[in-house]
Formats: sequence, structure tokens, C-alpha cells
Amino acid sequence: MSKHFDVAVIGGGAGGLFFTALYSKLHKNHKIAVVEKNQRVGKKLLVTGNGRCNLTNINTQHQNFHGSFASFHIHEILDYCPPEKLLDIFKEMGLITRIDEHGRVYPKSNQASSVLDVLRYNCERENVSFFCEEKAVKIEKKNDIFTVTTDKSVLTCKKLVFACGGAAAPKAGGDKSGYELLKSLGHTIIKPSPALCPIGVKSELLKSLKGIRVQGEVSLICDNNEVASESGEIQFTENSLSGICVFNLSQYIEKERKYKLRLKLMPECDFSETLSLLMNNKKIFANLDADNLMTGITHKRISQALMKTAGITFNKKVSDITDKEIKKLAKLINSFDFDVSGLSDFGNAQITKGGVKGNEVICHTMESKKKQGLYIIGEALDCNGDCGGFNLHFAFATAYIAANRL
Repeated sequence: MSKHFDVAVIGGGAGGLFFTALYSKLHKNHKIAVVEKNQRVGKKLLVTGNGRCNLTNINTQHQNFHGSFASFHIHEILDYCPPEKLLDIFKEMGLITRIDEHGRVYPKSNQASSVLDVLRYNCERENVSFFCEEKAVKIEKKNDIFTVTTDKSVLTCKKLVFACGGAAAPKAGGDKSGYELLKSLGHTIIKPSPALCPIGVKSELLKSLKGIRVQGEVSLICDNNEVASESGEIQFTENSLSGICVFNLSQYIEKERKYKLRLKLMPECDFSETLSLLMNNKKIFANLDADNLMTGITHKRISQALMKTAGITFNKKVSDITDKEIKKLAKLINSFDFDVSGLSDFGNAQITKGGVKGNEVICHTMESKKKQGLYIIGEALDCNGDCGGFNLHFAFATAYIAANRL
């Protein structure tokens, strides 16, 4: 025998809990069901921001988002729920926050569990029922009523909110099952792929550079054109480049195209300035072995990799390095290229790129254009944001809109 509710929420993650907390307070006479496949709600939320939960960014703008949503639709969503509004809501719920120097907002406790606890406590009302360890496997609509079949039970509802999240972080419950259900309800799904993840590269130098972190600028190059560029800490691993700046570039990579990552290790210097530094070092360290040319400029192993790429052998003194070799090295320092081999898998991704096509929802309500009474929020939609709290903001903002317009 099925149980009937006014609203059912598929997914007890960030967006689903935020929606439930707001809607249950606004409509105390409405019965709400939250269907969550994990043992408990908010499992993925606990690992966000390295366990600290970067829940929004005070500098959020439409340029921080990518996907199939028109920019004016992103504007519409952000105008309805800007960061200041979101922080006011969380304060009313009992969460104290802090803002760092980059505009990233964290709970004052520095613990993601604080965000989850506040959301959970605000959802624990008489009109809310949780169905944990139940996975939605089939959804049908007939005579304005949705029937949600899980692997354990059946429930019906007048309105259905999809907050199923994406395929990233499978250990925390991420998978593609939500997209398949939305497809069965008539929606176009932009193929899900990992985003905000390390970018695999092919280079014999990587083993020697593993574990090194450097500040610099990294550009994504395709067909000799710059697709996008980011600055920050670049991390070298055994088979990839990582760091927030690299993560942000991962969103632009399309599977069928060939790319390079171009590192500028001294972006603050132009060619002539870099050349001058190297020529000065040639004089200072003239009597030392050749691999000491870049002493005081960058990491020793980075220096050796650059010199090796420039064709400078180490079996001589610094004074024996030719001016031609130094010019080649000076150019290479801000044009250090790596061929891209692909993206890391969903296990190393923070978010999912892809989902329900942006023009298939009404942005001022988050209601589906394909199925009346169906609302879609958060990562189920084809909208992915940069690192820095933007993705959680989108999940919360779309949940806020749905809760107030449903």
C-alpha cells in the first residue's frame, strides 16, 4: 500500500534538505517525504570543502557558472537568491558563518557537520518523513499524481522535487541514476562527465615533479587558441596536474578534442625580465654545475625539468650554458606545455558537468517544462560552477526558488 504526500523530494543532499527545511516551515499543513538512497542524509555534504563546507561565495556572479543555462537565467536565479540572502537564511536557521579573503563562506566551526546538523534539525518537523536507504527506481505520473517506486516501497505525491545530485564522489553516494529517471520523465540529459577534477597529462617529467606545488598561471590551449586561463597553486601528481586553478579549467574540456595545458611559472615577468634574471644568475653562479642556473628562482626539480626540456645538459658549468640556451629557457618558463590525456574519473571529481538541459526548466520557479508538478534543483541540472562555493550556492538558490514558488 502506497503512502501519499503533498510533496516528495528525491535526494537528501544539500539542495533537498534546504528545500525541505524552507518548504516545511512555509507549509506546515503539507506532508513531505524525503527519499534518500544513503543510510543517512547529507553524506556528500560532509566531504565538501575538505570537510569544512564552502557553502557559498560572497562574490558570486553569473560568470562563475557554465553549462546550457542562458546567462540571463543564471542572473535571474542569483538575483532571487544572492549570497547575502542565503547567509541571512542560514543565520535564521542557527548557522554562524565566516568569510575568508577570497569571499568563500564557511561555517564558523570550520566543520561541514555544522551545516548538515542545522539543515537536518530544521527539517525535523511533524510534516516531514525521511525514507533513507531507499533508492527511487521508477517514477510515473497519472491524473496529476506522481507515483514514486523505490527498491523498498511505493509512495505517491502531488508535487515532486528532484534534488538527486550528480555522479561525482561515488563513495559518498554519487551516481547517474537520477539522470535516468529524469530522462524517463521526458527530459534531455546533457551527458554527465567529471568536473572540478585533476587533468591528466602525458609527460616523462611528471614522475620527477610529483608532489611539487608552485604558484603560477595555467591556460587551456586548443588548436593553438587559449580557451581559458586561471591563476593559483598548481600541483603535480604522477599522471596529472591538480589544484583549484586546474580544476576550474577541467570544465571546458570536451572529450573529442585535443588540448594542452600551458604553465606560466613566472607570469609576473615578461620575456625580457625573465631573460635578465637568468643572465644575472649566469654571472652569479658561473662556477657551479649547470643545474644551479635557476637557483633562487624556482623549485630545484622544476628548474631541472625546464632545463631538460630546453635541451640544456647538466655535465657542464653554468658559465658554459650558451646565451641561445638561456633564451630558450626564458621563453619556456612562461610557456611550459603538457599534452592533456583526459580528465580524472568521477571518484576524483568534486562535481558533475551535464544534466537536465537549462531551457527545459522555468527558472523563476524551477518547474519542469516537460512535466507539470515536477521541480528540478541543484546538480541534477546542467549548470556547473567554479571552485569556491559556487556549486553549493546554485543548489541552495534553486532550492530556495522552488520552496517559495511551488
